[in-house]
Amino acid sequence: MNNKFLFLIGFVILTIATNAQTQRIDSTAVFILKRSTESLQYIKSCSFEAIITYDIFNEILGLVKHSVDEKVSIKFPDKMKIVSSGDKGNKSLWYNGKTLYYYSFNNNTYAVTDAPKSVIETIDETSKKFGIEFPAADFFYETFIEDLKSEQGTLMFLGKTVIDDKECFHIAGKDKNKSFQFWIGTDDNFLPVKMVIVYTNDKDKPQYEAVYKDWIINPDFSDYIFEFSAPPKASKVKFQPREDKK
Repeated sequence: MNNKFLFLIGFVILTIATNAQTQRIDSTAVFILKRSTESLQYIKSCSFEAIITYDIFNEILGLVKHSVDEKVSIKFPDKMKIVSSGDKGNKSLWYNGKTLYYYSFNNNTYAVTDAPKSVIETIDETSKKFGIEFPAADFFYETFIEDLKSEQGTLMFLGKTVIDDKECFHIAGKDKNKSFQFWIGTDDNFLPVKMVIVYTNDKDKPQYEAVYKDWIINPDFSDYIFEFSAPPKASKVKFQPREDKK
C-alpha cells in the first residue's frame, strides 16, 4: 500500500451525522468501499472462489448451517461461468452474452433462458426472476455505496485486522433489516475478502457469510469456456420462477 493512502486513512476519519440518531456514515468506510467497487468496475476479467455458509431454519433444530463452494469466472462485459458444489447439489451457470444456461451435475438436467447483454444486467434479472444468488455480486454494482447509504443506517470503519493471513480493512454497518460486515484487502486492488450479513428483521436472525479467495485479475479467458454444451443424455427442464421457490 502506498504512503499516500496511509496518510488519507490517518486524516480522513470524519463521521458525517445525518438525521442525528438514525444514520451515521463514516467517510473512511465509504472511501474504502468505493475504492473496492471502483477497482472491480475497471477490470476486463477476473476469477475467484467464494466459500459461503448460510442458515436455514429447521422446525426441530432451529437454525442449521449449510455451505456452498463457488468458483467464478467473468469476462466483461458479457461472459460468466459459475461452478457450485455444496449442500444444494453440484451445478453450474454459463452466460455467453445472449443466453443463460443452468446445469445440474446431480440430475444431468439443464435449463436455458434468454439473457440481457451484460453480466451485471444478467445477475440482476436472474436474481429477481429465478431467485438465483451470485457470489460477490454487490461489489460489482456501481450503486453499491449509494444503496448502503440510502438505507438510513450506520456504516463505520473499525480499523485493520487479519483474515486468513491477509491484512484487511474492517467495515461494519446496519440498517432496519440487517447488520453487515465487510473485510476489504489492503493491497492495491482493494478486493473483497469476507462478508457477513445478519438478517435482524427475522426473529431467528439467520446469517450469511462469504469468504472470497484466489482472486485473479485480468486473466486471458477464451470465449470458448463460456459456451455450454449439453452432456450426453442430459434432459432439458425449465427455469423455475422465483415465486415457485420455497
